[in-house]
Amino acid sequence: MPGCLVTLLAGLLRLGGIYTGYLSLDPYPYRHSLEAPPTPAYTMTMVISTSDALPQAKRRRSASPVSRPALTDSRLGARASHLLVTHVNKVELDDELLGLDDYVLTDLAHAVMLTRTGIFDHTRGRAIVKALLDLRAGNTFALLNPHPEVGTLGLQIEQYLERCLGPRGRDVQRARSRIDQKATNWRRTNRAALATVLEECTHLGAAVLATAARHAGVLMPGYTHLQHSQPTTVDHYLNAHYWALSRNAARLLDAYDRLNACPLGGAAYSGTSWPIDRAATAAYLGFDRPVPNARDAGFASLDMGAEIASALAAVLSCASRLASDLNYWSSSEVGLVRVSASLCGTSSMMPQKRNPMTLERIRGLAGFAVGWAASQLGVMHTATSTDVDQSYVHNLLPGQCAETAGALALLREIVATIEVDAPAMRASAGRHWSTASALADSLVVSHGLSFRDAHEIVARLVAAHEGAGFRDGELREHLIADEALKTYGIDRIKAILDPAGFVATRISPGGTALKEREALAASAAADLEQTEQEVRRRAEHVSKGLERLLKDAREIVA
Repeated sequence: MPGCLVTLLAGLLRLGGIYTGYLSLDPYPYRHSLEAPPTPAYTMTMVISTSDALPQAKRRRSASPVSRPALTDSRLGARASHLLVTHVNKVELDDELLGLDDYVLTDLAHAVMLTRTGIFDHTRGRAIVKALLDLRAGNTFALLNPHPEVGTLGLQIEQYLERCLGPRGRDVQRARSRIDQKATNWRRTNRAALATVLEECTHLGAAVLATAARHAGVLMPGYTHLQHSQPTTVDHYLNAHYWALSRNAARLLDAYDRLNACPLGGAAYSGTSWPIDRAATAAYLGFDRPVPNARDAGFASLDMGAEIASALAAVLSCASRLASDLNYWSSSEVGLVRVSASLCGTSSMMPQKRNPMTLERIRGLAGFAVGWAASQLGVMHTATSTDVDQSYVHNLLPGQCAETAGALALLREIVATIEVDAPAMRASAGRHWSTASALADSLVVSHGLSFRDAHEIVARLVAAHEGAGFRDGELREHLIADEALKTYGIDRIKAILDPAGFVATRISPGGTALKEREALAASAAADLEQTEQEVRRRAEHVSKGLERLLKDAREIVA
């Protein structure tokens, strides 16, 4: 297929409601790595393939008839307009098909619970559970053969069960609504997407600390307002970025925990008269607990979308600050670092170009992500008497998580392979009077001056040198005019202004002295290990719940 046509189709699909994030051959690109393996799902990769590569069932999709009357027929007495099918049903269905396996597992958990509680008799329960296991074990998409005319994915699965089992297959919807069903699947899909971002946060944190250790003690300039401020070291600088990343990981973990409550069983609004076991379905699907309030379980809990989107924007802002520094330092004028050639681009016209385009990608995405939370908050202000607006909340989050995870992966590789010019860093650290505050401190100690008086003496020294055309920070004896400084002599002043000595004497907790940097490195390593454990614990909780679900399901059909 010509590349221009692929691009056009990709754009149309995005307009039509499929937010894909990065193009991927993975049929379920946002799945948590420790959840049960998926069956192939409906993704952009399949859509833009040639027709010969598509499943036969998919090529028949537009032509196949709907096997029974639509859900709306009994109440409305009319088939849905083709405009509604195209611009509402299809948009929602395409988004839901990205989480096809999640939908099947949610139905399975519901059916197993109904059977184990006796709400389903064993014969009915066994038949439905077996059909769902078969659906998951086979070519799920082909078996469903979904059609937008049928409606949302839950109705597609219900129709599949009816084809397999006859009218009793339609009983899968007992004791629930599409409201709590869809809310459960949204949370599961977004949970998996958020878990991927958390994993990338820990990978980036590990790369930052490893690169810091590799360049421990290497002097470098510090900047405020893009002007030399005070010298630091590469490891101290990167350690600071680690702690910003750690705070963002903590925000994501908090958002994950608030997200990880199960809506299933909330039904449409007020709960159900059936004696369901909400704790059981929550455990099967890897949730920590059920959502307490039946109304909040469904369409009222839109705030989690804004929280996650805000956390993603904060993560990207943090990443962008580091990327911006590296981008500046890699410029031709500065030349303190070089981005690996494998992460750079070049020019189609200018043969000398080595463009750190990956850094620019991260910076651009960080700006774009600011709008994610704003759009979520805009949707949230609507009345909570509808669930339609949720399509503009939850369905966008997996793509936003995927883009965030991709940016973090890029930054991880950049940091891990960055080339640091240590001699250039050392030379720059000693320029432009970056250690002037040490000279002011020394005057306070030796002459009993107030810090402000000492500050003004050193400021006049700097101004005299720059006024005479000496802007690099190199000391000139004939420009030392203050009597207090004259008592030092030029050699002592040079020793005080030495950047290595400056760094070594910053002994306050969190400072650049060797002992403090070692303590910071140890503390960051322990923090990273704790975060990794928290991420693993949550993944294992999901995995164990699904293992228990499949075990109980197989026991029912045995």
